[in-house]
Amino acid sequence: MNEKRTYIVTGCTGFVGNVLTKKLQREGARVIGLARSERKVRRVFGDSAPEIVYGDVTDAGAIEALFCGDAPFTVLHTAAVVSIGEADSACLHGVTVGGTRTVVNACLSHGAKLLQISSTEAMGGVFGEDVPYVPDPARCDTDYARAKAEADAIVLHAVKKDGLDASILLLSSVLGPGDYSHSHMTQMMIDFIEGRLPASVDAGYNDFDIRDVADVLPAVCERAAAGESYIFANKPDKINDVLAVVAEMTGRRIPKALPLWVAKAGAPVLQLAAKLSHTRPLYTAAALKAIEARADFPIGKAQRAFGYAPRPLSETVRDHVRFLIDEGMVTLPAKHP
Repeated sequence: MNEKRTYIVTGCTGFVGNVLTKKLQREGARVIGLARSERKVRRVFGDSAPEIVYGDVTDAGAIEALFCGDAPFTVLHTAAVVSIGEADSACLHGVTVGGTRTVVNACLSHGAKLLQISSTEAMGGVFGEDVPYVPDPARCDTDYARAKAEADAIVLHAVKKDGLDASILLLSSVLGPGDYSHSHMTQMMIDFIEGRLPASVDAGYNDFDIRDVADVLPAVCERAAAGESYIFANKPDKINDVLAVVAEMTGRRIPKALPLWVAKAGAPVLQLAAKLSHTRPLYTAAALKAIEARADFPIGKAQRAFGYAPRPLSETVRDHVRFLIDEGMVTLPAKHP
């Protein structure tokens, strides 16, 4: 890492944010993180927390407080509302889009380099090895994807109009140790291990290990070019590919995979039941749209630019489950290997 730089991480206690923050710390970098909860900072970092500013990403004052010191800054903007359709749309837009606008303005004011952490869902199904990413919310099928695309458009507009040094990292579905925030896939694993997942869906997406981004983070920070976007993914997979590894570890039986049309028909009922029981739904209309979307993402650009090399999915899933066990986030069956 560039020892003369200060690295700012918004959403530093989130799944992506905390893994990247810890990598920067291991590299000996000065890191300042934005977080909302002191309790979660203690949970995620223990006695090894970076410098922390407490506040909301939409608060210009909190964002300004991150730029402490005279060193040049690199900002890793990971803060966003991740939703499969259950989040309030106003909150989703306010945090993801409004927060990005606030961060962009601060980066312009301080001459900072920005790495915008986005999602492959924001591409709206339009991608290829030689296809430039042009964010278009109208192409996106879900509120989450539209918000991410709109946020990315703000970043690229600032690159073109104001000379902002910013790049976009488009991440597919993230797995691996470090998910203290109970992502959709983490919740599915927990429900499966604890016997609350009677069936899955015959579909999937593209799951990769966030540690593989962390492994090349120094190269990304140094080499990511202004206005460019880079896809970080693995290979398309199915839900039961993931659950098969979990089953091998825990002794659970792999659930039957329902046809996608059956899941779509039952999604409204399942979402209502989750609302009534105050639990998070696993299968929503937005989630099902995501897992039926094209997911053969080209990663050659990230491989050539940074040496990105995704590890096998089975290794990632095993380490993810071990993390859940070690952190006391899941109760294992009475008998398991």
